Amino acid sequence: MHTHEPDSRAGADGERGRPVAASDREIDQILNALSTYSIIAITDRHGIIQYVNDRFCEISQYSRAELLGRTHRVVGSGRHSRDFFGELWRVISRGEVWTGEICNRAKDGAEYWVDTTIIPLGDEQGRPQRYLAIRTEATQRRQAEDQARLLAHFDGSTGLANRASMLRDVERALAVQPVGEFCAYVSFSVDELSAVNDAFGYEAGDLMLRDAAAGLRALEREGLSAARMGSNTFGVLLTGLGGEQRQAEARCLDAVDQVLTTVNGASDLPSGMVLDVSASLGFVLWARPGTRAAAEASEAPDAALAPDDYLETDDSAEIIKCADVARKRARRAGGQLRVRRFRQRMLDEAQERVRLFSELRRGIEQGELRLFAQPIVDRDRRVIGEEGLIRWISPQRGLVPPDAFIPLAEQTGLIIEIGDWVLEEACRVLTSWKDDPARRELTFSINLSERQLRADDFAERVHRILAGHDISPGLLKFELTESVLHTDLDRTIRMLGLLRAEGVFASLDDFGTGYSSLSYLRRLPVQQLKIDRSFVSSVVDDAHTAAITQTIVQLGRTFGLQVVAEGVETEEQFQALCELGVDAFQGYLFARPRPVSETLAGS
Repeated sequence: MHTHEPDSRAGADGERGRPVAASDREIDQILNALSTYSIIAITDRHGIIQYVNDRFCEISQYSRAELLGRTHRVVGSGRHSRDFFGELWRVISRGEVWTGEICNRAKDGAEYWVDTTIIPLGDEQGRPQRYLAIRTEATQRRQAEDQARLLAHFDGSTGLANRASMLRDVERALAVQPVGEFCAYVSFSVDELSAVNDAFGYEAGDLMLRDAAAGLRALEREGLSAARMGSNTFGVLLTGLGGEQRQAEARCLDAVDQVLTTVNGASDLPSGMVLDVSASLGFVLWARPGTRAAAEASEAPDAALAPDDYLETDDSAEIIKCADVARKRARRAGGQLRVRRFRQRMLDEAQERVRLFSELRRGIEQGELRLFAQPIVDRDRRVIGEEGLIRWISPQRGLVPPDAFIPLAEQTGLIIEIGDWVLEEACRVLTSWKDDPARRELTFSINLSERQLRADDFAERVHRILAGHDISPGLLKFELTESVLHTDLDRTIRMLGLLRAEGVFASLDDFGTGYSSLSYLRRLPVQQLKIDRSFVSSVVDDAHTAAITQTIVQLGRTFGLQVVAEGVETEEQFQALCELGVDAFQGYLFARPRPVSETLAGS
């Protein structure tokens, strides 16, 4: 029994029971039955130990002689308060059974936990004369529980608090944050992690994360705590920034600078390589609901600030979400200093993206996409081909231009499904032209996105679609921009070679707007260059633009490529481009895009 003398009684809540009156013979039977597995002790009514079994001596590391005649203070750990033992004594002194968990300390100083039941042994009148304490060791279970709690709230790799712990900390901050006081939350990611994992393995990536975590732990202080929020993201909570917004902003920005200074810099990888680490960071300043109204009512200086300078909320999940939105915006923006402060419009735009994505996916399923076509003409204005242009006719939004949804389709992967649909439609058009003498020699061009080109099975999908249509070789063209070439040129060349083997030609679109364009032409299996409309629009009035255009034409001649000018809108542009040697033309001067059905035979 882990009790103290009556003059220092303390305890925990007990379970009520009847006083126990037992003979010495009955007690001996109980002890014999329990001693094999349990830790047993009997004390007198003052808490003086009268009996201990071998298991008690074994686990406490005290001999029987060192225990008998003493109280349980001898194995006290100091973890429990006087109130704890006081309640324990109140329960057993009433003749009731007490159960609970107690931490003891062995002779060598090691702590051990025991599940304890203390049974009062009474006289004929039921008054407690002795106490029987039966204990079961709970140390391993307690250690497992402690480890589980550690895993529940801390990240095993970095030693920082985890997402659940940070959410709890934000909720606690909200619980004590008065209206009018500011707090902030910072979200940042280590941008090189994915590349390092791919190149050097996860051990190297974990080392980068531990370096970042070590820096964050050095920053932790009162009012600032850090956590690992995801595989590549960290969070920093700033509380107690005060009730003056500009001062709170200054303190927040100071913390942001500290985080960037800590994270950005050189990291030594296990391979011996030194990598410059950089972060994308977003942060949100927030206050409890009612802060802005109170500031406006008091005509405080902060009341004149823009309404989205800080977030009013009492939702911990929203706080973290808004900082993440700002961080992702910072990463997309690029540049050396990737830092963004959350503004309400960022969340509005993010929510609009989600709505647009949902509507686009549903629109694809319900057949709302349309293929338009715009003619390509030669120098005599004869139509030699058409370019397919995707349009989305939404019941909610009307006619949606491609630049409003194609980037989203690229980012989400929907472009793969859209691209397959466009290819099917293009093949259907070419098939319909076969029996029309006026159209059977016309080419049909469709745009190829980077996401499509990077798909491992893209060539197989093209082959499967073409196999379902009897297409004459050379009439189908894929147009790709120079940006597609910058990530993996060798793979792009192989893919274009496979497409060429299928009878598909390739065109390099927006030529001249990228960089290192000339180095590609020698290796790329393309058959056409399209001069970007930005050159066409100024070719008449700008001598430098005219000279660049002429150089592009000469390059086309050198490599045996057809040169097409797009975006031709005036006769003056057309004449100037003809004089410079351009082979073919596309633009509003000749025709606007119209539904592809108007190009079909018999229409």
